[in-house]
Amino acid sequence: MFKAREPLEQEEDGGGAACGLCRETGRCADLKYITAVPASAGLAVGTVRYLRHTQSGLGRAVRSPKEEQEAFENAVREAQDQLIRLERRAAAQDRDIFMVQRVLLEDEGLRQEVASYIRVGAGAAASVERAAGIFAGRIRALEDPYMRERACDILDACRRVVKVLDGQPHETLRLTGPAILVAEELYPTDIVTLDRSLVLGFITSAGSPNAHAAIIARTMGIPAAVMAGPELLEGCDGRTLALNGDTGEAYLDPDEATKTRFAHKLRLQRRHTLSQERLRAAPCTTKDGTRISLMADCASVEDVRTAVEAGADGVGLLLSEYLLLAGRVNGEEEQYGFYAACLAAAQGRPVTICTFDVAPDKTGTEFPREEEANPAMGLCGVRYCLAHPDFFETQLRALLRAGLAGNLRILLPMVSTRDEFEHALDAVYRAKCALRERGVPFAETVPVGAFIETPAAALTAGDLARRAAFFNVGTNNLIQYTYAADRVNPQVRAYLPAASPAVYRLVRFAVEAAAEARIPLCLCGEGAAQPALAEAYARLGVRAFSLPARELLEVKEYLMGVTL
Repeated sequence: MFKAREPLEQEEDGGGAACGLCRETGRCADLKYITAVPASAGLAVGTVRYLRHTQSGLGRAVRSPKEEQEAFENAVREAQDQLIRLERRAAAQDRDIFMVQRVLLEDEGLRQEVASYIRVGAGAAASVERAAGIFAGRIRALEDPYMRERACDILDACRRVVKVLDGQPHETLRLTGPAILVAEELYPTDIVTLDRSLVLGFITSAGSPNAHAAIIARTMGIPAAVMAGPELLEGCDGRTLALNGDTGEAYLDPDEATKTRFAHKLRLQRRHTLSQERLRAAPCTTKDGTRISLMADCASVEDVRTAVEAGADGVGLLLSEYLLLAGRVNGEEEQYGFYAACLAAAQGRPVTICTFDVAPDKTGTEFPREEEANPAMGLCGVRYCLAHPDFFETQLRALLRAGLAGNLRILLPMVSTRDEFEHALDAVYRAKCALRERGVPFAETVPVGAFIETPAAALTAGDLARRAAFFNVGTNNLIQYTYAADRVNPQVRAYLPAASPAVYRLVRFAVEAAAEARIPLCLCGEGAAQPALAEAYARLGVRAFSLPARELLEVKEYLMGVTL
């Protein structure tokens, strides 16, 4: 939002003094101060280019339902052809964006929603707009913040179909020089079709820091801010903007003092970047020479690329719930494409993909499941998969096929007993047999591991280690089940200690069992992301951690300074 500019103060870091008008009145007459939500760190000063997403329903003639349905089908095909062409021209790291959108346009639920509006007399374009809004709303109602922001992909894909139906070209902003982009919201295809060497930064009036465009900005190191408010868009095109992606602050028509401050901070930022690059390239080794492997938590191909750029040793936990959009599970081919893209993005580093952990907070209310009084204690993790073998084996076939694209490890969530693990291994065997019968190539020797998330699994880790190829330890769920406190219930949040002697003991059981069986163990969750907690677990014998990519360098720097 816009605010009156507070008086500029001389900064200790050597920035310039305020202009005379600021000293006299407390604000500059022309400078406008904008507060937004930071989305990607960094500073930028440049000329604004405003990207307008036009949408017009004027002049739409509605024909018979049969003709409108036919027009819709043709428009989907044309939109998918456009996405295929864009995918072929795109950089390798961006191709999955177009692939995901093509898959979304094949969603049977979305197509049926559109068809239902057409049958009652609505035009195809209006039906697509309405169905897209409904589906996006369902995804935004999910608990997981990452999953919520995938609504943007649906809106972007459907916007392309509407443009085809309206006979309008899909907007592409042509940059003729370096610029800061301003828009109501940036869609994934907006970013990847631009010459990124000319994008200094972007700021949106709406959007979200978890949206696809913001994720791409972080991957590319482009400063960005979101949710600045609609006033941002008024007459901004062609004006100068100073953007601080670290704080979300921006200055429209900055005075010379503000430009001087930004120029000084940009010099400091460049020095800091060089220091971070040296840290990123160094192995994580403690002062006494103990090697610690730092891997990343991921949920998408973009996350994997971000992890590689951050210097991660691999992907310690990739959640496949990304594919459970709006209560729908993609088929084997779509899943295979997603997993293969993630493995390729890791560039040979190990990628541990967790099979579906079907829970209401991850899949939405429409996912097919029986109602349970206490879902956290019910049919979740590997239990759900074993109860739905077709669902489970479809995912396993896709994973095994994708294993040829990289260094894959399959992780089974919420394993409590060795019997459960054995039954899951039987499902893996059946999936392999089915692929052999079809003559489809797949990775024969993919390691299958157990996710230690319950006290029962930790206490019997010795039995599990006899069959599991590796362990992941999930501290978030382990704390929840140890203290019988649902971590999504704010009323019992005080009962969920980050540092817990009880959980330390359970983790020690798993560490000792893994060491005796000579299998790898990786610790995930808050215990990995907080430097002091990571040190405590390292003293228990943990030698691999998986944490968000943005926390990697902080944890690495901390661990490199300790003696175990």
